[in-house]
Amino acid sequence: MALFLPNLHTCPRPGLGRIAGVLSLEAEDQLSLSDALQRVGSELAMHVVAAKPLFLTRELVSSEAMESEREILRSQAESTGKSQLAIEKMVEGRLKKYVEEVVLMEQKFVVNDSINVKTVLNNLSKEVGSSVKIGSFFRMEVGEGIQR
Repeated sequence: MALFLPNLHTCPRPGLGRIAGVLSLEAEDQLSLSDALQRVGSELAMHVVAAKPLFLTRELVSSEAMESEREILRSQAESTGKSQLAIEKMVEGRLKKYVEEVVLMEQKFVVNDSINVKTVLNNLSKEVGSSVKIGSFFRMEVGEGIQR
């Protein structure tokens, strides 16, 4: 069973918003369709709008995206003049931070930044008594992709 939850940000009137986020929650058990699922799902849709994730899971980050980010980070680290070993440690640490910033499941939850989204879903699954996962998400901003 899937539940789709929207969030419109900067909404001057119902149905109008500058930024939209939608995500689908998938639960194994139809009985788990509860207020908790609606509440947390709405918070997660708001999170998608606020945190701008690019990927759902770490495994979905393309090797091209990782390599591109690695090269950018390496170039920045090399400008410090530190040893090659120190540079590699800096790059790996910053790459880990990059993943935590762009992968939805790894991001700090905007409603409670002491936990990440993965923990939110684990807690929700326990609360509703059924496995809950994010099937997909989508974020769009008015004017996004328009070249000026």
